[in-house]
Amino acid sequence: MTHPTVDRSATQGSALPLLASVCATAAAAAALVVLAKAGTLLDRRPWTVLLVVAAGMLGLVGGWWVFRLMGFDRRRLTIRTTVAALVIGATMVWGTNAVASQVWKSAWQRYTDELGGSGACLSGTPYGERWASAITMTVGNDDRPMEVWPGTVEGSTRATPTKVLRLHFDKSRTRPLTPADASSRALLDSYGCR
Repeated sequence: MTHPTVDRSATQGSALPLLASVCATAAAAAALVVLAKAGTLLDRRPWTVLLVVAAGMLGLVGGWWVFRLMGFDRRRLTIRTTVAALVIGATMVWGTNAVASQVWKSAWQRYTDELGGSGACLSGTPYGERWASAITMTVGNDDRPMEVWPGTVEGSTRATPTKVLRLHFDKSRTRPLTPADASSRALLDSYGCR
């Protein structure tokens, strides 16, 4: 009596393992990008590691399942498939970075969008993005406000102000900047902000 044999030659050298591992890597990298942009990557909380691992595992299982349904378990691994997989994975991470950069903006980007950028209330003042000399941002768990130091406006005959604009920004990076003290509130009011 003969036993039927399973033909495993179709799975040897198949493109499926590479495609699934690229999906896993891209999903884990995308999770790292989102955590970094949200400012929670270095919080030393165990859930951040679990989130990255879960995203990688979900990418691996999802990629394996989808590409298996598409028949890649029967297709051989070629240079063209490898390059295409890497380009698609890199594009996924780049797209995630672009979206996350719009959702979770840096303190300087938020300042230019809300107060100091083109068309904002401080744009033509010494506190505008073109003339502001420094921004100090908090690092870690320190709750000090960010500081905007005024600069000299080109062509202006007025004296450069010496007041430092202090602004609070939330760690979630989604709420508007708010004045950190009474003098900063008065400074914003004097320029007609908010």
